[in-house]
Amino acid sequence: MRSLLDTLLHPRRTPPPPLDVDLARVMSVGTVVWALALVVTGAFWAFGAAEPTTVAVCAAGTLVGVVGVVWARRLAREQREAEQDTDAA
Repeated sequence: MRSLLDTLLHPRRTPPPPLDVDLARVMSVGTVVWALALVVTGAFWAFGAAEPTTVAVCAAGTLVGVVGVVWARRLAREQREAEQDTDAA
């Protein structure tokens, strides 16, 4: 009989297939959340109730999110073009 540790480290089932997810949509939602947090922390900072570091973190999250949205859209476009090329061939 297999031990619990062995069963957890070496499962016998195959993993499920990956889901097809629209990364641009996911990144957009995250970016909007960071932008809203930036507005809220900016207002708190303006009234002296928040540190500038929290505003900077939210600004960085928004910036990284924008870069992620651009990357995800470019990746989706390249995948569509690759699929069209294989369909045409």
